Amino acid sequence: MTKRLAFIFLWIVLASCSTPEPAPTPQATQTRIISLPTQTATIPPPISTATQVFLATDIPTETPIPCDPLTAEFCISEGSFLLQRPILPPANDVVDISYRYGTTAKRARDPHHGVEFLNKFGTPVHAAADGEVVFAGLDEAAIYSPWRIFYGNMIVIRHPNGLYTLYGHLSTVDVFTGQQISAGEKIGEIGQTGAAIGSHLHFEVRRGEDVTDYFSTQNPELWLLPKEGTGALSIRLITLRDTKFERDIVITSENNVPYYVTTYMRGFEHNLEDAALTDLPSGNYRIAFIDSGSFFERWVEVQAGKLTEVVFTITP
Repeated sequence: MTKRLAFIFLWIVLASCSTPEPAPTPQATQTRIISLPTQTATIPPPISTATQVFLATDIPTETPIPCDPLTAEFCISEGSFLLQRPILPPANDVVDISYRYGTTAKRARDPHHGVEFLNKFGTPVHAAADGEVVFAGLDEAAIYSPWRIFYGNMIVIRHPNGLYTLYGHLSTVDVFTGQQISAGEKIGEIGQTGAAIGSHLHFEVRRGEDVTDYFSTQNPELWLLPKEGTGALSIRLITLRDTKFERDIVITSENNVPYYVTTYMRGFEHNLEDAALTDLPSGNYRIAFIDSGSFFERWVEVQAGKLTEVVFTITP
């Protein structure tokens, strides 16, 4: 019995020391690893950054609505500043404020179809833009105005898009008809010929198919490039009247600097605006006037190198 128990004990020990089941071969493990990329491949690849940027630019953007001065307090635009000053420093290149375009200097003079640059005899006059001379000499015939020798010695230059500039009351004319002119080129000198009071340059801007039309003029202050740091202002009055008439407008800067303008008189109905002035330092301005017994005012902004357009609707 004792021998039988000893034999059983020996058999149990030998069984516990037997070789274990072999572990799964490395090949089986590799098979599971290889199967993972196959599953990953079914997932869509991420969109690259470059593709995302391209798709973003492909989305249409909303078109900005242009400012409408008929409904807004005021609008600021690039304007039509295509012309340089016909007078260059150190000479006086500032528009005379006492006799602005479309006014009569308090009914003391004829309606003004241009602007004045007050300077002494012999001051050089320069072309305001590239173009071709279409007239150079004395206006002996009443072609560019209803009167003979009204402008005296004068020059007319044609520019692109039906734009013309006229230079009157010259003492000398240095160009000839048909000559090609570059902007800034000297074309003559200031004088007092024609119907001039004192030496100055009479400068006009005309636009249209017929440059000889005396009423094809535009306000030069809306075409001359404003001085550095300044802008231009255009004022339009919508009324029940069929004709324009002169009224006084006071424009005051936020620093209490006043500017006085007069609206265009009868005969300038072809102009969309009723008054304009340039070289206003950038900043805020109050426009004030009285019409039909009512007081009107509005604050507007002027930006350097830009045009501020203002429209007042006047009802009885």
